[in-house]
Amino acid sequence: MTHVKRVVGHASCSRLSTASAWQVSPIAESLSRQTEAGGDSRILLGTTMRLERIPTGTGAILYDPSRLDHPCPADFDPAALGAAGRVAATAPGRGSAWFLAPRPGGAPQVLRHYRRGGLVARLIEDRYLWSGAEATRGFRELALLARIEALGLPAARPVAARYERAGAWYRADLLTVAIEGARPLAELLDGAQGAAPWPQVGRTIRAFHDAGIRHADLNARNILVAGDGTVHLIDFDRGAEARPGAWRAANLARLARSLAKFGGPGTESEEWRALLAGYDAGLRA
Repeated sequence: MTHVKRVVGHASCSRLSTASAWQVSPIAESLSRQTEAGGDSRILLGTTMRLERIPTGTGAILYDPSRLDHPCPADFDPAALGAAGRVAATAPGRGSAWFLAPRPGGAPQVLRHYRRGGLVARLIEDRYLWSGAEATRGFRELALLARIEALGLPAARPVAARYERAGAWYRADLLTVAIEGARPLAELLDGAQGAAPWPQVGRTIRAFHDAGIRHADLNARNILVAGDGTVHLIDFDRGAEARPGAWRAANLARLARSLAKFGGPGTESEEWRALLAGYDAGLRA
């Protein structure tokens, strides 16, 4: 099925493009059938989630049209967003992240620019080797977040992703809905901000594991606790759907190391035992 539609964005990025649509199976094939030429490409995940793709001058944007109407590169530009008064705060961490005030009728968002860590970051701080649109960090994470939402799991909801290509390299950005009133687990370890809900942390991790969702870096900053005690996982860069395996134990081991790094409870503590009890309770639920 082929559609021709007019896409009118902000004044600085109006465009006319051609759209093609298809259905695919979740995640495994969700991005593999994209083409580099042509206009909009649509990805259907399950029966409720639809992502659309539009070209830009140097790349493309993949987005959820129910959350972002007519996106353009300015939606990923911190300077332009700051000039529009939408940047409310920035976030710490390896990558660059900006908390954005909502548009009228919308929800607050988080913009994240993908950056490398470790020694390689000194050479190619935010560039990644090009191997196709479907392999870009932002497109893969957005599609995984859409799948997570379709499964009803607590995570940041997807808005849009973009890549900008320059020769053999590309840069990428991701927009998600902000989880309002939530704090990283790392900030709750000293008890000053309230007690961490350890059993709920364990149950939430187990829910993702049982659904086959592998988090690539489950640390104490990627677990958010909302004011009502609900727990969310964020930052699914390099995450994937996976069969049951040793990665589950590796996830928990990564979290244990992170807690130790932040001065949190060790694996012999009551808190860690409460987390594991919640994890095991998820199996029986």
